[in-house]
Amino acid sequence: MSGFIYYMHDGPRSFRFELAGNLGGSDAQKLDQAWRTASSTLDGKTVAVDVTFLTGVDEKARLLLERWWRAGAHFVANSAPSRILVESITGQPYAPAGNAVGPTFEPLFTASSFRATLAALVVAVTLLFPAKASGAADLKQETLDAWDQSLHQQDARMLDRTKGTFLWAEESPDRLRRLRAGEVIVVPVNHAPEAVASGLIHHWIGAAFIPGARIDEVIAVVRDYDRYSEFYKPSVIEGKTLSRRAGEDRFSVVVVDKAMFMKRSLHSEYDSRYAEVDRDKWFSVARTSRVQELSRLGLPVPDGEASGYIWRLSTVSRYEERDGGVYLETEALALSRTIPSPLHWLVDPIVRRVARSSLTMTLEQTRDATGSVVRSASALAASKSRIKSE
Repeated sequence: MSGFIYYMHDGPRSFRFELAGNLGGSDAQKLDQAWRTASSTLDGKTVAVDVTFLTGVDEKARLLLERWWRAGAHFVANSAPSRILVESITGQPYAPAGNAVGPTFEPLFTASSFRATLAALVVAVTLLFPAKASGAADLKQETLDAWDQSLHQQDARMLDRTKGTFLWAEESPDRLRRLRAGEVIVVPVNHAPEAVASGLIHHWIGAAFIPGARIDEVIAVVRDYDRYSEFYKPSVIEGKTLSRRAGEDRFSVVVVDKAMFMKRSLHSEYDSRYAEVDRDKWFSVARTSRVQELSRLGLPVPDGEASGYIWRLSTVSRYEERDGGVYLETEALALSRTIPSPLHWLVDPIVRRVARSSLTMTLEQTRDATGSVVRSASALAASKSRIKSE
């Protein structure tokens, strides 16, 4: 078998595409033409696309599959890697399509193609469900050196903003308008994670507008670490203040992260500092001093058995009070292990989707928590005033 083959099955209730191998380039164009031809003869049948035996897709093929899904096709994915692929396309947890689409038919692989597919699946299982030490998941000094360099650059960018345009949102009138309209904006800073020695650095930025709030109220919520499990549930299951003084804090959080289907938790300790630029502008920097992966039972995972999907985290947040509220934006850096090249097509979209959704949710929850705290304080003040007047 060459890189890609497909079968079409026309049944009484469904029309089914069976895809196998590496889909991309001209093969994606041919498959699209087959889809268009078949679509004219469906007569209301359920359309199923079985991706169980796909071993790779390029960006063009991914867009093709997404277009089919939006047109009403059902995905069939009977392996862990194929389910990850489907979820990266749909942005939703995979749900079996049911009996209406029929069984999966295993394609006739040649010996060499079967070995290639098996190797890809073994790599997937090793990455997603690590059970033993792997050299690729060890954090090396050269990786830490590259991370430290990125932190220096992040600090320099923040210093520049204190002397010039403070907010990223200010760089675009349309961005400000969208934020004022209630939208939360989150984008990757670079097209792809930065490859460094034995690791990847992921760089994202996001912003939100919190109407009716004051800057001290927003910062008070962000520094209320003991209530993080309330503000940021269900992802954060524990928050704790370790020490606090003036503008410097130490705190810890336990985050349940089901990304990559590992269903493990991260226990992280942070050092944070807060700095006032002027009365209406502040910024904060929070960086992990320790990241410990926990098992499903809440026990520390030995370093040699950890996944390495998060090694270090750093966030720089900016706060500016104006326009009847507070603009909040966060620039996040994360250091992780590299993604094995046979699985890059599969894992990278998941990582990007998780990063975007995590930062979006954090900004939304900070906005909601601030609003709730402000409303509670206003209600309490009104109640006290009423009692006093009586």
